Amino acid sequence: MVAIAIKSITAIAALSLVNTAQAWYNDLPSCLSPFEPFVYTGCYDNGQPGQKEALTLRTDLDQQNMTVETCVSHCKGNNYRLAGLSYYGVCYCGQTVSTGLLPEDQCSFPCTGNSSETCGGDTQINIWMDPTFPPLKDQTDISEYVPVGCWTDDANEGKALFYRQDNLDSPTLTTEKCLQSCLSGGFPFAGTEYGGECYCGVVVGNGTALATDASTCNMPCNGNPDETCGGPARLSLYVAKDLQSLEPCGTPPDTSSTITTPPATSTKPPTTSSTTTAPVCTSTSVTPSTCEYKIGRWCSNPVPEWQNKAGCLVSWSQCLIQSTSCFLKAGFPDALSCFQYTEWCTNLDLYCLTKCVGKACDKPGFIGKYPPKGGNPPTTQTSTYPCPTTVTVTTKTKTTTTPAPTSSCPVPSPTGICTQPTNKKYGYSPGNPVGGIALPVVTCNNIKDDWNNGNVFKLYTDKDSHNCPSYTRPKCPSACVDACKAQFQQCESVYADGCKKGLVDYSWKAADAACQAQYNDCLTVNKNVKGDGKCTTWNC
Repeated sequence: MVAIAIKSITAIAALSLVNTAQAWYNDLPSCLSPFEPFVYTGCYDNGQPGQKEALTLRTDLDQQNMTVETCVSHCKGNNYRLAGLSYYGVCYCGQTVSTGLLPEDQCSFPCTGNSSETCGGDTQINIWMDPTFPPLKDQTDISEYVPVGCWTDDANEGKALFYRQDNLDSPTLTTEKCLQSCLSGGFPFAGTEYGGECYCGVVVGNGTALATDASTCNMPCNGNPDETCGGPARLSLYVAKDLQSLEPCGTPPDTSSTITTPPATSTKPPTTSSTTTAPVCTSTSVTPSTCEYKIGRWCSNPVPEWQNKAGCLVSWSQCLIQSTSCFLKAGFPDALSCFQYTEWCTNLDLYCLTKCVGKACDKPGFIGKYPPKGGNPPTTQTSTYPCPTTVTVTTKTKTTTTPAPTSSCPVPSPTGICTQPTNKKYGYSPGNPVGGIALPVVTCNNIKDDWNNGNVFKLYTDKDSHNCPSYTRPKCPSACVDACKAQFQQCESVYADGCKKGLVDYSWKAADAACQAQYNDCLTVNKNVKGDGKCTTWNC
């Protein structure tokens, strides 16, 4: 008999758009039945102490005798999509990954229960994915959720749903806002309670049940009195079946194995013997690369797909705007190769302007001519499983594209509001900065919530714009000061140091002087910049 551990979790790192609060959570047993092999996805950053972790749930499993199989079985039993291991044997579960992919060699700690397996690193985590879930990128509409009634939420064992959405404003809460927040985190269950509370989960907690009196869910939503948001200890519950596993624990698997181990290898479609009682269904998903162009410790996000000139230029913009993060994060001397990435983006611009004139053009055409270096291609995965026999299956056809590398909103054109200075003595000017290292772009903020808070400008120094600093209109000069500082840092650490170490054929003393002069001129020329007339409206 597998014991069910009851735990109080007071702090779980925030998932993008998904916050948590203190709640009692009743763990389900680990899955002891054979199940479809989890697929290894890679080594990820797990955050410094106190920062958000890659996966939302840190389990209480014994860390002293941990194996990959143990962790994966526990996450499978609790209906999570992902399982992860860090620091020799700390097991995590989650629905989406909230941190970046790292080079594989940064996950090197052996597991405490099996030294031939890898369990992350000091602040790194190995992550595996359950392939029996429909592709998360296909679930983009809150219409996925259907109501399942009024649910009790006063059990001694814990709450009906675990993850409270404290990121949502209680006085303005609506059903739609709650469903969107849960959808963004990949949670199949969502619920509203007491007029202004929102919860998400992967299972409905033990001890809770459908209320015998549905009228006890009688409180109007604070943000829309025409909607009902539960009641005292009552939850208006919704479920999105497309966010649930097609083969939950206990469903006969297609293979006898339960795990794949790093390094990741290509996964062959599992085989299934069809029967008279379970017709065979097949699903194919294409997962975009999370590392399209790799230089040193830096990886670029993939540029989106396109089918016309306008879309091509958007991808060029999102390509070029990541170049600053390459110089900042690739590490010396690898950062010297970031010029190759910038050249690759320039080739994309030329492709847009020459190949998309009067005819269709697309990303495969560009990639075929200018393949990116060092990264990973998209992966195609096909899974075969017994078709459900007790539910009506509706087939949906959705067209998906590679997500934007910074947010769901396209990055504005990388022209910027700050000016590259000119100096004839040192030979720098707009389009010709010292060492070829461009001034980082300050332009319109592409994160809507941040925009609504008055931060209309953003300095794009990271491939994920959620990590980039933002500024109000009066702080526009400060944004340019920070851009000048970032350019100076790159100029010194990449160009000048390259000269000093003989990797660049130029005098280090002259390079250093040019970097210093450009920085001072940059501060002067941008001292009174205001950004008037720019970024006055939300551009999405």
